[in-house]
Amino acid sequence: MIDRVSKYLKDLCLLPGLAGHEQKVCAYMKAQFEKCGLKPEVDNIGNCLAKIEGTDPDAPVLMITGHMDSLGFLVKYIDDNGFIKLEKLGGIPEKTLQATEVLIGAKDGKYYPGVIGMKSHHVAPPEEKYVVDKYPKLFVDLGCSSRKEVNDLGIDIGAPVVYKPRFEQMAGGRVYATALDNRGACAVLCELAETLTQNKRPSTIWLVATVQEEFNFSGAKVAAKTIQPDMAIALDNAISADTPDLEGTGYLTVGKGPSMDLYNFHGRGTLNGLIAHPAMVRLADAAADKLGYHIQKQAYVGGLTDASNIQFEGRGGVMCLDMSFPSRYCHSCVEVCQLSDVDELSILVKTMCDMLSKDTDTSR
Repeated sequence: MIDRVSKYLKDLCLLPGLAGHEQKVCAYMKAQFEKCGLKPEVDNIGNCLAKIEGTDPDAPVLMITGHMDSLGFLVKYIDDNGFIKLEKLGGIPEKTLQATEVLIGAKDGKYYPGVIGMKSHHVAPPEEKYVVDKYPKLFVDLGCSSRKEVNDLGIDIGAPVVYKPRFEQMAGGRVYATALDNRGACAVLCELAETLTQNKRPSTIWLVATVQEEFNFSGAKVAAKTIQPDMAIALDNAISADTPDLEGTGYLTVGKGPSMDLYNFHGRGTLNGLIAHPAMVRLADAAADKLGYHIQKQAYVGGLTDASNIQFEGRGGVMCLDMSFPSRYCHSCVEVCQLSDVDELSILVKTMCDMLSKDTDTSR
C-alpha cells in the first residue's frame, strides 16, 4: 500500500491549489473516488464529498476530512515594468521567500513560472545584507517587461500564486515537497477510498476533500452542515519536534508513525482550537492497540484544523479528533515527511472505521 500512497502523494503535491483555487486538486480527488466505485459530488464552495454507505442506520456517521488547498499569495499589483506585488494568503514564513520559485495562474487555468526577486548581495548596503524583507516589499519577476505583457498572459489582480510544485525522494524513505500540508491527508483519503470500499461496515463514512482551510475553514463548515455527522476526524500534518531548533519542545518525530492532538489552540485572535473528544481518543487508541501501533501525541498552541470548526455543526455538536502525520518545515516550499507515517495513518483510520458501531462508547 505504501507504493500506492506514495503515488497519490506525488501526484497531489505536483498540482497547484491555492485556497480558493483548488480545482485541479479537486478534479484529481473526484477521479480517484470514482475509480473506487464511489459517486462523489462537488458542492458549491468546491468540496469533494464521497459517501460510503454503512449497513446499520443506528451506527454513528463519521466524516473524515483532508483539505486540498495550500497557502500562497494573490497578485495585488502589477507595475509598468511587469513586476508583480503580492498579497499573502495563509501563514507565510517571510524569511524563506526571497529567490523562491513560484507559479502564477492565468484565467485559462495555465500556470506561468516566476521567481521572487531579491537585491543581489554584492550591491546590498551593510544594513540590508542580513535583514528579512517583509512581503509587501517583495516582487515576482515573471520575465515580462510591461503590465500589458503580464495581462496578455491572462494574469491580473487576484491571480493565484503558489510555490513552484516539487516532490523529491530523500534518504530513509522520506520526501520533501510543496504542500505536504495537506496533500498528505488527501493521499490518505484516496487510500481510504480504495480500502474502505472493499468490505462493508456498520457506520456510514463520508470522505471529504475540503477547500479554504488555509483561509478561513469555510469548506469544512459547509460540508459538515450538509452531512450532519456524529463524529469527525480531521486529517492534517503535525509539526515534528525532532530537529535541532525544536529540541525539548515536544515528542513528535518523523518516521515514528501517525499522531493525534489532544489539544490545539490557534492563539492569534481566533479563540478557536480543539480539545479532543474522549470517545474519539478511545477509538483511536483501541485501533492502535489492535494494530500494534504507537500513536504519537501532542498538545500545542499555534495552530488549528478543520475539526476546530466542524465541532460546532451537527445536532448538539460533533465529536472530533485531529489525526496527523508528522512533518518538518511546515508552510515552507520544502516540507519533509516519512512515507510510512502517511501510509500507517491510512491504516489506522481505516481500522477505526471498521471498529465503529452503534455499540461504540460515545460518552465523555
